[in-house]
Amino acid sequence: MKFTAHNILLDDGTKTLGDDPVLLGESAVWKSIEKTTNLFINKSAEERKSLRVVDLGCLEGGYAVQFARMGFDTLGIDARKENIDNCNYVKSKLNLPNLNFAQDDVRNLHNYGKFDIVLCYGLLYHLNDPVNFLQTIAACTNKLLFLNTHFAPEHDVRYSLGAINNLLIAPIQKRTGLLELHRNYRLSGITRNEGYRGRWYKEWDSTTNKEKIEKMLWASYNNDRSFWLCKKELTKAIQAAGFNSLFEQFDFTGDLFPDNYTEFYNRTMFVGVKH
Repeated sequence: MKFTAHNILLDDGTKTLGDDPVLLGESAVWKSIEKTTNLFINKSAEERKSLRVVDLGCLEGGYAVQFARMGFDTLGIDARKENIDNCNYVKSKLNLPNLNFAQDDVRNLHNYGKFDIVLCYGLLYHLNDPVNFLQTIAACTNKLLFLNTHFAPEHDVRYSLGAINNLLIAPIQKRTGLLELHRNYRLSGITRNEGYRGRWYKEWDSTTNKEKIEKMLWASYNNDRSFWLCKKELTKAIQAAGFNSLFEQFDFTGDLFPDNYTEFYNRTMFVGVKH
């Protein structure tokens, strides 16, 4: 099995990425999720058995594993077979009967019932209909949403230059980092989609064959471009979907992600709560 992201400690003492990267279960990002979960869902081990968690676009299953270790009935969903194969390998090496995985498009979340906690980590910015999907998430969430996602900057002159940025500025900055205070994602100019402001991002060429898309483990699955909401628009969409309270969590950086991660990568973690 080939792992690209999640370093998971298995029951036999082996690790899916070896000894170099920090274990996901010991990382700042997981500890931040764990602390907030305990803050809002302070249940006994026995009570947690009846609470459901879903990890959307679960990749290699690392976060789903950690929720299962906390005692929750946990499901990870991912569209790609290679990712689910990795997840099932991990499951086979752990004594966690409350951990399961499903190969499916996350847009079919409504087919799996309701969940007390939803983790949407590194997924929303790969969708061309993020507002509609936030509404799907809200309809399937009883209590808590963790949303770690990129957002589109309101002001960035590079993205108004079109081909000049895509073919000249972005390649130079990728190689040298010259004057790159924020990562250059070759986004579109500001526009509207689903009634909200943001920018388009090209995931892959529309002529790309399905086999190649299947191998793009960190890309969208069914849409060749995705829509990144501006940060303020994103907060509006989350609240409009049905989360009564919304918080931004900052303590997920420090090891896997550098301290300037939010600013440089235009990415953050929101916590949505239903009362």
